[in-house]
Amino acid sequence: MSSVISARDLSISYGPRIGDAEARVLSGVNIELREGEILGVVGSAGSGKTSLGRVLSGRGLLRGAPHPWPWISGGELHVDGVNLRKPTRADLRRLPLTVGYLAPNSGQTMRNDLTVAENIAEPVLSRDRHFDKRSLGKAAALLIDAVDLELGVLNRFPFELSRGQRQRVAFARALIVEPRLLIVDEPAQGVDVIARPALFELLERLNRGRTLSMLVISNDLATVERLTSNVVITDRGTVLARGKIDEVLRDPFDPYLQRMRDAREFARAPLPGLVDRDLVAAAERVAGGLFRDDEPDAVAAAERDRLLEDRPEFARFHTNDEETTN
Repeated sequence: MSSVISARDLSISYGPRIGDAEARVLSGVNIELREGEILGVVGSAGSGKTSLGRVLSGRGLLRGAPHPWPWISGGELHVDGVNLRKPTRADLRRLPLTVGYLAPNSGQTMRNDLTVAENIAEPVLSRDRHFDKRSLGKAAALLIDAVDLELGVLNRFPFELSRGQRQRVAFARALIVEPRLLIVDEPAQGVDVIARPALFELLERLNRGRTLSMLVISNDLATVERLTSNVVITDRGTVLARGKIDEVLRDPFDPYLQRMRDAREFARAPLPGLVDRDLVAAAERVAGGLFRDDEPDAVAAAERDRLLEDRPEFARFHTNDEETTN
């Protein structure tokens, strides 16, 4: 089984690239994430876990990346076969299509001049303006269904939605390219308690059905524990522990681990039984493939076709294509 993430003695810094130790936010990271595995990264605020997710996503290497962005100041890092210390142009073109990234504020950074459907479709259409719009519309509808939002949301604009709704749209946007690796930083942040089970159900189905590899980052152990028992625990810029949660917390040697063990029982909330059958079916459809031709549920297919007959949210894309053709 191939490695999707391989980090050896990785160090991450902010600021000028002069190797200043004071700019370092995380040191000595060793991670091996294999295909189909889920790894949790848990840590206190300011421990470097969000910086780790940003670096692993490779987004800081792309043109137009927000500034400042953390950078690799030591060690080795390979993500989906790409050496992130020395990526080629081809690597930078491929990485956004194989690595999905959901930041805690992704819902706040969507374009308000585009509809929800256009925002979800943008990662695909920015690379292929002639991608089949009907197929893409169906994929967007499948994802919106799976994150427990009404299909009518597709026609609205992000500023018309609540913070939690926007974050769920961002969730769908991160999945539209059907990535091999998904990096999720605080998956439940801003999402109301009632909607969270649908997101976790979707992640579990994708992991099982498509062997989607995942790195789940959170300061809440219970959030990570719903998806995996394998964790890396960070604190004060270092990796404090790694391994199975039960083993790491069985005999904690550090005060932070002791506090985590004490808080663990209070933070647990069972997932089974909280997701209704329709949401499970929606997650299964997404896990089965967004762009497949067959549709197992004829009623759902007919309803989706009816909704897709006239999709004003894709009108601008159609117009652009026609202008290009002419």
